[in-house]
Parts: sequence; C-alpha cells; structure tokens
Amino acid sequence: MIVNVAATLLLLSMGVPALAANPADLEQLRRTGNCPNCDLSYARLRGRNLQGADLRGANLSAANLRGANLSRANLTGATLNNADLTGANLTNVNLTEANLLMTRLNRAVLTGAQMVNAALGGRDRLARVRTFRDATLPNGEKAFFPLDVPRRR
Repeated sequence: MIVNVAATLLLLSMGVPALAANPADLEQLRRTGNCPNCDLSYARLRGRNLQGADLRGANLSAANLRGANLSRANLTGATLNNADLTGANLTNVNLTEANLLMTRLNRAVLTGAQMVNAALGGRDRLARVRTFRDATLPNGEKAFFPLDVPRRR
C-alpha cells in the first residue's frame, strides 16, 4: 500500500509542471531590485516599484505586473508571454528583443519605450496601450501618433 501511494505521488509530481517563480529569484528581486536571467514566471508583482530594475533575460511569463512601475527597467531579451501589464508604467523601458506574446497591455504607458526586434503578438494588444509617444517600435522606427487622444469611457 505504501509503495503504491509513493509511486502515485512520484508520477503526479513528474507530470505537473511547476507554476511558480523561483523563491530564491523572488528574494533576490525583493532584496536588490534586480534579477537578470531569473525565473519570475507566475510571480505576483502587482503594483511593485521596479523602476530601473535589471531584468535582462528574465522569465516573467504569466507574471502579474498590473499597475507596476517598470519605468527605465531593462527587460532586454526578457520573456513576458501571457503577463499582465494592465496599467503598468513602462516609460523609457528597454524591451529590445523581448517576447510579449499575448501580453495584456491595457492602459499601459509605453512613452519612450525601446521595443526593437521585440516579438509582439495577440489580437489588438497594442491598440489598448495608453500611449506610445516617442517609443521605438519593433521595426526600429519611432512611433508616430499625432495626438494622444483621450478615450471615451
């Protein structure tokens, strides 16, 4: 009986992927404000002040970054697939070569953001961004929007 239970638990643990950030990486981010190449997938970072953070190459897949301040953060080569950046401040953030597939960017501010060679995808994701003023788009061109028009509610 004990052998059967142990075998079942072993099989279950092998078949279920870990759906959480690496605790040591979360502690490093909390302690230093930087975490390059860290596994922060599924992390709950809602409303955090990560201004100027070094997150180059970090895995932030499915992370909750709603309302977070990522202004001037370096996210070069980071993976943000399925992350929630609703209302986040991404002013002057470096997203060069970052992956933002199916990333929620509703009401996010991308003023001055660098997105050269970034992988953006998902139906109308960028249409929901609050502003791109002075941003560099994935093709290397500056974003051109004549006016930031307030949206009707």
